[in-house]
Amino acid sequence: MAFEKIYNKNYKKILILPAVLLAVSLIYLFVFYAQTGDIINKDVSLTGGTTITISTDISSVDLEAELSKTLDDFSISAVSDNAGNQLQLIITIGEERTSDLEAALEDYLGFELTNENSSKETTSSSLSSDFYKQLIVAVLLAFFWMAAVVFIIFAKGRKLKIWTIILNVLFGFFMGNFFLSINPIVSAVIFLAFASFLIYTYVKNSIPAFAVMLSAFADIVMTLAVVDLVGMKLSTAGIVAFLMLIGYSVDTDILLTTRLLKKKEGINSALFGAFKTGTTMTLTSIIAITAALIAVYSFSSVLNQIFTILLIGLGFDLFNTWITNASIIKWYSETR
Repeated sequence: MAFEKIYNKNYKKILILPAVLLAVSLIYLFVFYAQTGDIINKDVSLTGGTTITISTDISSVDLEAELSKTLDDFSISAVSDNAGNQLQLIITIGEERTSDLEAALEDYLGFELTNENSSKETTSSSLSSDFYKQLIVAVLLAFFWMAAVVFIIFAKGRKLKIWTIILNVLFGFFMGNFFLSINPIVSAVIFLAFASFLIYTYVKNSIPAFAVMLSAFADIVMTLAVVDLVGMKLSTAGIVAFLMLIGYSVDTDILLTTRLLKKKEGINSALFGAFKTGTTMTLTSIIAITAALIAVYSFSSVLNQIFTILLIGLGFDLFNTWITNASIIKWYSETR
């Protein structure tokens, strides 16, 4: 086949594409962090603040224009039914400007806000900050335990696997009990020491396992860069979506790696067979999530964010699985 000959000749070269994209994503996140002090845009559930929900058919554009005359750093979103009829407006602002927002709304609407015509939720900034840190720890632990499981599946040597489990248990104990409570510099040094040693162990002892981890890492970094680029403000649900993405990212990678390492036919036959199965799995998920996003788009901002992040991540998963991981595993299999 002409395509097979072209692929065999160029599969190592196309690794340049994901390498460049990953580098650009990391640079963008670094610049974003330098400008904002964080790697994400956080909404009120992660920064602390007040959310006021009112039942009205007033245009969100008109209300935003009016509130902008006296307030800044707030956001407005509309909730509609399946027919597109607006049901509610949701306005969020920092905790310290709650009274100013209430006064501005009452002045514009012409009536006093009560429990009957509105609802108000206030989240403490300190509580939100602590919760955000705990979510980040959860994401890091999930990723490193995912990496440990992949390593145990594909690496050789029982003692090495046992030591990997012990190190991950110690790492998890540190992250869960001390990471947020000791000096930040000391905490960062210990984290980097654990992480660097584990990654070195994975790279040195199992290239297939490292390829799976690299693809999952690239999925998360690239998705995060796009989320920041479009200006999405992440809520707690958005962080949970990244936890879900870790699981979505490794299933097709493990399928591909298992097929190639345990192949009974040629490398390309095993690769193309895995491609058919893996892309069917991913595309099925994409179609299901797209349908769900369309169904809830007008009335559930939380689910909108989860589904949007998963769609972006699954798109990158196709790219990283069948270009990054496939090329590395094919190279490794041919070398063996």
